Amino acid sequence: MITESLPTPTGQRIEKLSEAEEKTFNLLVTEHEEESIDMNEFKGIPRYAERLGRDKASIERKKAAIKRAGTEPTKKARILEAIFAQQIELSDWLGQNVFTIVPAEYDDLFHDVDLALEVQKDNDIKYLALGIDVTSSPIAIRDKLKKIKEHIADGTLTMMEYFHSKDNRPDFYGVMKNIPQVVIGIQGKAIQELSELWMTAYGLPRSRRGLGGPSLSPEAEQSQRKTIKDAKDKLGKHRVQMLILEEIKIQLSAFRNFAIQVNQTEVTQKFSSILELIDTVLKEKGVPDREDVFKNSEDLIFQSLSEAVSDFKNL
Repeated sequence: MITESLPTPTGQRIEKLSEAEEKTFNLLVTEHEEESIDMNEFKGIPRYAERLGRDKASIERKKAAIKRAGTEPTKKARILEAIFAQQIELSDWLGQNVFTIVPAEYDDLFHDVDLALEVQKDNDIKYLALGIDVTSSPIAIRDKLKKIKEHIADGTLTMMEYFHSKDNRPDFYGVMKNIPQVVIGIQGKAIQELSELWMTAYGLPRSRRGLGGPSLSPEAEQSQRKTIKDAKDKLGKHRVQMLILEEIKIQLSAFRNFAIQVNQTEVTQKFSSILELIDTVLKEKGVPDREDVFKNSEDLIFQSLSEAVSDFKNL
């Protein structure tokens, strides 16, 4: 489940958002979350007839427990998820022929799947589950990786109990098992950058259309179109995509090596196959700008994740 910071002793989290982040949250996040898999669509399927009510009750209990603990999903993490999902589709952040699936609430809460990816290659479809984190806490990241390690050891990986794909499996409603999983995240400063670009590229034009108002002069319209185009270009090419690709790569490599050690052949093949795809995407994107590489290396979440991955055998 998407998280950001540890709760305060009173169980209440203090979260400060910039104006751009607040506006991005209001305009984009709700729209994104409405794309999640609807559990009610599973009503007519025999295997779900009895469990649907129980699972919905489990969701409410889990959400209540999370609220009491003060570890509810933060707005920053939800903004990251929404922008990331959109840019995967619009700007090929993870390469071509990658589609996003927003999981049902049950799989978010009980299987730590914030976003699932479908990768199409040579008439084959591969899946990757993402846990999205906006915390710089090394302990929290290690705990997440430890859970993934346990799944690798027993060969189960993660799963989605309410799986449906509008793009590639529109007639299938069921369980998807043994999905490779990684954790991704960036620190808050980068999320503010993304929000500012998103507002200029998409948010403000949308707000202006909704408000109406007087027509702009031809010069002003031309200037506005250029500003929007520049913001879309900057967002589409933002350094964060390379940071996330690198986070995915270092984890897949470590997970594959561990799967080899514990003789999980099928799991090893899954990680190797997706790692090959990620390597291909990185090569296609070319050599990143030196300044972007430096900024990404300074990201606290990337650092915490890298340190935990390098010590994966001791988790």
